[in-house]
Amino acid sequence: MQYRKLGRKGVDVSIIGLGAEYLEHAPLDTIVSVVNTALDEGVNYIDLFMASPDVRDNFGIALKDRRHRVMVAGHLGSTLKNGQPNRTRDSALCEHYFEDLLTRLQTDYIDIIMLFFVDEADDHDKVFGPGGLLELALRLQKEGKARIIGMSSHRVPIALKAVNSGYIDVLMLPINPAIDTLPGDIEVEAVWQASTYRQPRPERDSTPSRRELYHACAARGVAVVAMKPYAAGWLFNKKNPSGIVLTPVQCLSYALSQPGVCTAVPGCRTTNEMRAALTYLEATNEEKDYSAIDTNTIWKLQGSCMYCNHCLPCPVSIDIGTVTRLVDTARYAGNSLVATQYESLPVTASACTECGICAERCPFKVDVVANIKQAIATFGR
Repeated sequence: MQYRKLGRKGVDVSIIGLGAEYLEHAPLDTIVSVVNTALDEGVNYIDLFMASPDVRDNFGIALKDRRHRVMVAGHLGSTLKNGQPNRTRDSALCEHYFEDLLTRLQTDYIDIIMLFFVDEADDHDKVFGPGGLLELALRLQKEGKARIIGMSSHRVPIALKAVNSGYIDVLMLPINPAIDTLPGDIEVEAVWQASTYRQPRPERDSTPSRRELYHACAARGVAVVAMKPYAAGWLFNKKNPSGIVLTPVQCLSYALSQPGVCTAVPGCRTTNEMRAALTYLEATNEEKDYSAIDTNTIWKLQGSCMYCNHCLPCPVSIDIGTVTRLVDTARYAGNSLVATQYESLPVTASACTECGICAERCPFKVDVVANIKQAIATFGR
């Protein structure tokens, strides 16, 4: 397994995690086998947002004697109403379901306590305002029942507001090549409508708001958890309206290439699906290649670095994708953290000989040498 730091919290998190959504109604033996497959391969991050008692009980059994090996993300605001999933901002009810999660998981703490599904401005103000779920999360953290505070969202403006507030250390967001073609303020329901992908946009880069969010997270040290990296399986279907068709490995490669992303949490129904995600770890560069996203006619990618590392290997060993990502982060939200990351690179941009091999390899026709020169201008070497 490969690990990354969980943003400014500095703990190691596996780049492949487990999203538990599709296991909600699975039998115990399936959940145990999926969890064992994941943990045996070094997965140490599980997102468990569901409130159903059966799935919580089953995960408690699956994690018994192994709880210390995994970070569990639970969600404040995910409850049940008449037996059906329900989102609420009732603090007392949320605390009841949080205590229920602890009991059923047979644990006394949750690693990441997520403020659940915050998409609207008025909802953000309610969650982060006096008496809101943030206050509850902070109290639970003070009591030692929660360690890190995060938030899940589907819309860029609200997510960016939360990131800039300084209150959250983790942001859970859908990241995949289909949704990243769309405006950042689009409602989540519209993502699954074919008409959404038939609206051409003139920008060279059709995702400036999403990029601003990713770079803001990277600059502030807010860890990004990429949910729905497969777009709920759409990206495997040749008839999906985005026009993009990829493999699980390519989808994970895309998500993990984005600034700020520490882990991707694909939903896995079976051990075979868990293993399919884990094949990313041994995949070749060719198998990870997601440049086919350029087939989408509404996404103007030419000239924009996608951090895909097609430009490598560099003759002087510059990590071109990382250098470019840090330059872009500094451009969007520059701070000392970015400079520190740049200085830690074994080879900086000043080693460039301007041979141009990188630009010849780039599938998106990026002026790589110009980006390298910008890195020298930004960081001084």
